[in-house]
Amino acid sequence: MFKKYAFSLAMMQPALALAASAAPLSEADYFSEQPVVLSASKLSQPVNRAPAAVTVITREMIEASGFRHLVDVLRLVPGFAVGWAGGNMPAATYLGLSDAFPHWMQIMVDGRSVYNPAYGHTTWRGIPLTLDDVDRIEVVRGPNAANDGLNSMLGTIHIFTRHSATTQGGMGEVAVGDKQFREITMRYGGEVSKGSWRIGLLGREDERHAVPQDHASDLQLNFRGDFAPTLQDDMMLQFGASRGFWMGSNVGQLMDADQHTYYLSGFANLVWKHALGEGREWSLQLQHTFNQNEEAIPLPGPLDPISGNYRTTGSGVQFTYLNMAASEWRTSLSGEFRLNRVNLPALLGRDAYFKDDIFRLSGAVEWSPSNEWVWHAGLMIERHSDTTSTYLSPRLALNWLPSGEHAFRLGVSHGVSAPGLYANNTDIKLTVNGTLYDQLNLSVNQLDAEKINSVELGYLFNKPDWGLNLDVRVFHNRIYDIVDTHYIGVNDPEYINAPDGNGWFTYINKPEVRQRGLEYQVRWHPTPKGWLVLSQTWLSTESAPETGWYPISVPQHTLSFLAAHPVAGINVSLGYYFLDNMRWFEGHFDSKHNRLDLRLSRDWKTSDGKVEAALVIQSLLGQEEESFKNYYQQLFDRRGYLSLKYEFR
Repeated sequence: MFKKYAFSLAMMQPALALAASAAPLSEADYFSEQPVVLSASKLSQPVNRAPAAVTVITREMIEASGFRHLVDVLRLVPGFAVGWAGGNMPAATYLGLSDAFPHWMQIMVDGRSVYNPAYGHTTWRGIPLTLDDVDRIEVVRGPNAANDGLNSMLGTIHIFTRHSATTQGGMGEVAVGDKQFREITMRYGGEVSKGSWRIGLLGREDERHAVPQDHASDLQLNFRGDFAPTLQDDMMLQFGASRGFWMGSNVGQLMDADQHTYYLSGFANLVWKHALGEGREWSLQLQHTFNQNEEAIPLPGPLDPISGNYRTTGSGVQFTYLNMAASEWRTSLSGEFRLNRVNLPALLGRDAYFKDDIFRLSGAVEWSPSNEWVWHAGLMIERHSDTTSTYLSPRLALNWLPSGEHAFRLGVSHGVSAPGLYANNTDIKLTVNGTLYDQLNLSVNQLDAEKINSVELGYLFNKPDWGLNLDVRVFHNRIYDIVDTHYIGVNDPEYINAPDGNGWFTYINKPEVRQRGLEYQVRWHPTPKGWLVLSQTWLSTESAPETGWYPISVPQHTLSFLAAHPVAGINVSLGYYFLDNMRWFEGHFDSKHNRLDLRLSRDWKTSDGKVEAALVIQSLLGQEEESFKNYYQQLFDRRGYLSLKYEFR
């Protein structure tokens, strides 16, 4: 099933030569030792003792990639596919099985969920966050609902921003390039009594595929403050806002070449941690996020125009208690209340807020009877008022570490993804002078949550003397009760009283999809001056007849490769990204990537800081093909940009 790709091995050959003369890394320990992760459970642990597979993307990797958008960095994770529907709707999915609104991955920034409660996806371009703010990204590959709740069915992306104490002084960067790309980033940080702070501003304008619905511009502002009022207390305060003007549709209803969106989002996040001593602590998190979309959807006469306007809010409070005092036992207990509210009149049928009260209680136990064995048990209990249902998401895992170099992991888990407020309440109709003309979509069923049962076997090899880390994962997923559209005709015996005498689409639960996969990631730091990262995934997908088109939405093979080194004082990095043929749901053509990127940079020290100039050339091998609903064959062709950055104290 898992075919060997000669090209993948061939890519290793230039990497070895590059690594031999590479520049020092500030995170050298990361490549020589097992990194400590926080995302697999609320208990910090080295990756070889974690209950799930975790990929860590460091700042060095982000900078070496040359990417300017946060979502593109996920190409470095095994099994990920990243695509753009126009210039404003990026989508990232793990193991395929998605349209432009992926909702089986939870995305969190410093513990704050950023998913859109209307559609269940993430509006990546609207997150008030720059790549300069990011310290690292931890991606849990596999169900993580036992830790992060619903919408963590296939995994979780945890983004951690830099502590403000590490970004003191100022920074300014200007970047210009092809496809009308222009970006300016400014940051300044300072100190206060018992704390530090940082404020950042980003302005950006670009096109991706050079089509009429492709142009986009953004303005973002964010703040982070870190304070230690006592020796036992740490507090983090964040807030930010983003304003975007994007051509095309942000609700998946593109009807006109001049259609556009005004998008506004903002957030506030407060985290208070208190150390109780002897390895025990508690934390309290308060958060609020809002999103607002203004979008007219013109229709040909005599039809009345419809609106894509919507407003969503998500507010939450979470309390967590950690006990790591005992050498053998470590535990966590967390409780959360969250309120999601959605106002989407044109697509939900009435101008009112739909709301979902969410109550969560989760716990994790880690038992290490010896240095060789680690047992994990986790459980999330979650209740949603929108579905009046209670969901259980358990996970069990066993880690065996026969030596410091080798570790094995066996895990079983069950995850759930609740239908978004959109799927449960859809009511889309066409009218003429306010009178019903045609019912297009109507939710008439009480939908069950989508579910996954997963079994995985992991192997990790760590050889500090070689600077080598290997992470291998074999897994089997059974995904069932999948929410999908279903056409109801006028002669359907169950729905003969159609509102307008015609048929319409509704949402129902459909049978299962099964996936078997093998993935690995190699991180090699062979000398103090060189590093590379190589990831590959092979997938086999089967489905029931009712979901027969799902396998074509899954790439059978993905590969990513990134290496960096200096040549004659110039920092050189090379990235390669391969995506086998896949078709996003409702796409008209296959999407496939065979992309090679190059980044060259040079630093100069100044009396008070440093200056960096960089050149990035993307898609050196030619065009990258993407296709989504409403957006036919889009081509991401060769392009480049120049940047100049000045940092000072």
